[in-house]
Amino acid sequence: MFFTQLLTVLYVFTAVRASALLGNSTAVVPSPNLVPIAPMGNVASVQITTGDTRIFYQDSTGAILIRGVTAPFLSGGTVRAIQSLVPASQVLPYTPIAAITTNTATYTAMRVYFFSRENVLSEYIWTGPTTGWTGGPSCTKCLTTQGIVVQNGSEVLYAMANTAFNQFRVGFISAGQPATISEVENLGSGWGVAAYA
Repeated sequence: MFFTQLLTVLYVFTAVRASALLGNSTAVVPSPNLVPIAPMGNVASVQITTGDTRIFYQDSTGAILIRGVTAPFLSGGTVRAIQSLVPASQVLPYTPIAAITTNTATYTAMRVYFFSRENVLSEYIWTGPTTGWTGGPSCTKCLTTQGIVVQNGSEVLYAMANTAFNQFRVGFISAGQPATISEVENLGSGWGVAAYA
């Protein structure tokens, strides 16, 4: 059912509605300007207050891509250029993906989380247009360097930000505590990890 809903969302992304908003009967018809998107696994996104959105997904090569959309689909959002973010060599096939933004007015900071081929909880960080994206095994600011191993085969991954406290939390199933959810938390001074108790 989740896969069907995901395909429906992606289809709406590239289609136009054939009937009035909030009507009893709606249909989606293909747009002549169809932009194909074929994610290999789940999809994550972030949005700022203008409706501008970034969508993250893994494609058939195994890489994680980022695609921008100027506004919600029903508001006439247009697709921006696609960008390859994480090379396939750093990504577990069919990895879960989670994303957060720490500023709701502009994209001054974004974080994307996923699992590496070695089942290491991994992160890429956007710190603005000047510095761009940072990530990979050599990124000293990234969660990746903590070497946190997730349970093999787990699909659990979530992320959240509390901008008032400069706090980031990422939930997952740890290989060391596979019977519960664990979280890593960063309050600005470094990462700490704990299992749900």
